[in-house]
Amino acid sequence: MPQELRVGLIGCGAMGQGHADVWLRTPGARLAAAFDTLAERAEAVAARSGATPFGDLRAMLASGLIDAVSVATPSGLHADQGLAAAEAGLHVVCEKPLDLSIQKADRLIEACRMRGLALACVLQRRTFAGTQAVARAIHQGRMGRLLSCSASIKWWRSQDYYDAAGWRGTWALDCGVLANQAIHAIDHLCWMAGPVAEVEYACLGTVGHAMEAEDHALAVVRFEGGCRGVIEATTCCSPALCSRVEVYGQRGSASFDDAQVVSFGIDGADATAELPAEAAGLGGRAEPMAINMAGHEAIFADFVEALRDGRRPMVTGEDARAAVDVLNKIYRKAVPGQKLGM
Repeated sequence: MPQELRVGLIGCGAMGQGHADVWLRTPGARLAAAFDTLAERAEAVAARSGATPFGDLRAMLASGLIDAVSVATPSGLHADQGLAAAEAGLHVVCEKPLDLSIQKADRLIEACRMRGLALACVLQRRTFAGTQAVARAIHQGRMGRLLSCSASIKWWRSQDYYDAAGWRGTWALDCGVLANQAIHAIDHLCWMAGPVAEVEYACLGTVGHAMEAEDHALAVVRFEGGCRGVIEATTCCSPALCSRVEVYGQRGSASFDDAQVVSFGIDGADATAELPAEAAGLGGRAEPMAINMAGHEAIFADFVEALRDGRRPMVTGEDARAAVDVLNKIYRKAVPGQKLGM
């Protein structure tokens, strides 16, 4: 890796501007280029960062100005754009989810693996010390065999949110509450309990908004280790109630409010004293851009360090794949034949 990682931003909308802000304060990195199909958005990011603006993605990828890309476009474009970057020999950091299509996600993972390129995904719950400590306890067997886990994501989005951008809530570029808002909790379940073997029940509804995909979802899943889980997610809950994950095994249990550990016990005793004191809320329950960017900062800084040290990033493409697999299995169960992504 060069002394300074030169980053090209793909997508300069609301989330892309957030990426730009974080890259500007990431040690060892420089935002060197910015692409958007709307020239004025790329130029606006470039004006405050010193980056070179581009209106053509291929031109930016072939420019020689960058070593890596930061993908912050609608979800249905993630893998295709990441794959184009990988084919140009560039490392990839991708906003969540890795893609809507598991087949496209797999192609991106394989392309990066074959070329020796780093691939990371922004799944922020994995960055906090408290959630990491509980995950370690589970993986070390301290909570015994996992028996059950659940995720409850009861959020609010107005109709204006979906109307403000034509891609939101569409099967081609966004899907619904599962792929956009609940993806962090789904990843959290997979991180703790492992891959999902089967979706036993799934029911999707569009009950509160005018949009293609779901704004309410219920699913029962069975993980490969035998643990079962329940996922409930909506953007129809006003005011927003919770972003809760719970898990219990033969010897212990834990609950999370967003990325904050609320309770943690092993063998009937409170184990929260083992955990670091930290504020780990991610935000965004009612206001989509009221997001705590600390997780992005950790993932971007780790990405730079991983390239410098020749190791894998904190959240790899393979890690991020598990949640995309769950999405695809739920959608196939509930809406057979529905195409996801572009």
